[in-house]
Amino acid sequence: MMKTMDKPNKPMDKMMDKTMDQHTEKIEKELNFSDGVIEKIAGQTVHDIDGVLELSGGMMSQLADRFRDQEDPTKGVDADIDNQEVTIELDAILEYGKSAPDIFEQTIERIAKSVHQMTGLNVTKIKMNVSDLMTKKEWAAKQDSPKEDK
Repeated sequence: MMKTMDKPNKPMDKMMDKTMDQHTEKIEKELNFSDGVIEKIAGQTVHDIDGVLELSGGMMSQLADRFRDQEDPTKGVDADIDNQEVTIELDAILEYGKSAPDIFEQTIERIAKSVHQMTGLNVTKIKMNVSDLMTKKEWAAKQDSPKEDK
């Protein structure tokens, strides 16, 4: 009588897993991220926080924006990775009338969680510089104003 092979052999599966673990234990492992990756994660995360109208970079970022066609997700975000510890600095325009401390706490919580989930790194410092407070109407008017010629 022929034996069918439709069920995996459980002891063999465990042996294979153990063998694979033995092979990968000997591999030197190193996973690195550029600062730009962390900046992108932070920028995308902050984009969804109520009360943050925009992350706005300094003069150099604004100058570079004049030559770009699309929004840069790292604009207004500066990250530094040192010994697996992440420091992030944000330049933000917040919504007038909203609590800046509440927005900041929500920002800290979400960025730390997103960075850790995607990279395994721990955020040890987040600094937010609020460059302006605007109503949504003021901010929308600023967005609709024509940009200077490229």
